[in-house]
Amino acid sequence: MNRDALKTAVAYLTVYIVWGSTYFFIKMALESFPPYSIVGLRFTVGGVLLLVLGFGTSKARQPLSIPSLLSAMLLGTLLLVGANGLVTIAEQKVDSYIVALVMAAVPLAVASFDRFLFRKVISWIRFVGIMVGLGGVAFLLYNGQSLRGSLTPQILMILAAMLLWSFGTSLAHRLPLPKDSRINSGIQMLFAGLVSIPIALISGHTPASVFAGVTLRSALGLSYLGVVGSLAITAYAYLLVNEPSIRIVSHALVNPGIAVLLGLLFGNESAAPYLGIGLPLILIGLATMLYGQSLLQILRNRWNARPR
Repeated sequence: MNRDALKTAVAYLTVYIVWGSTYFFIKMALESFPPYSIVGLRFTVGGVLLLVLGFGTSKARQPLSIPSLLSAMLLGTLLLVGANGLVTIAEQKVDSYIVALVMAAVPLAVASFDRFLFRKVISWIRFVGIMVGLGGVAFLLYNGQSLRGSLTPQILMILAAMLLWSFGTSLAHRLPLPKDSRINSGIQMLFAGLVSIPIALISGHTPASVFAGVTLRSALGLSYLGVVGSLAITAYAYLLVNEPSIRIVSHALVNPGIAVLLGLLFGNESAAPYLGIGLPLILIGLATMLYGQSLLQILRNRWNARPR
């Protein structure tokens, strides 16, 4: 395995494992930190660390162009201030694993954005996968009583976050982003952090009030997000530049299992009424969309190669 292939494999592994756990640690941090204080602190600290590391290498000393700087700031707004901010707000009242499962629908939305924005063709098998996956999301969110009652403000926030993240992921391949993933991530995170801190202050969350009642568990959650979560965002940024978007979002097949395990076993969260139906449908839909075409091609080749 050459160096680039190894970096790609490590990046995928980091995104697969770490992102499945971040929803749980957001819930931990929310025990004593307000939402946009979490977003502001984790991304400001993480952004500074990544930029220091990035600019410390000779490769990253190349001057940044204005378009690449603005592109990174735009992605930071969509992915971190918008999508991550909404997720953090929603987790105040929604179980962490539910948020992770809804966000698992990102590949379905990315494929749709790729089709409508960039005219990428969606094969019939991928379309089937999208429909099955969206059906799983619907089962997951249904409270068993009424459709209107299921669509709470927090659930709508999560759906909006999923769309923002998907749009940003799809758009990233058309933006002139910085080539170094640490610089790219650092700019996104620092910009998101510097935007989120004023939002927290406007909301009435001053530093004195925020840190007055901080618990150890909450501080540990925020520390994990700031350090380990930053590594995952860097890995994701690397993949956005070097891998096709439809392959990148395959992390959604792994993240839900980790999130469900942590939320139900360690977060004292309760299972949704239709979790047993919704989760399998989401995973089947994702697998069909991501790998259905390849499976069909294998079956065709075997059919054509059979003795006649």
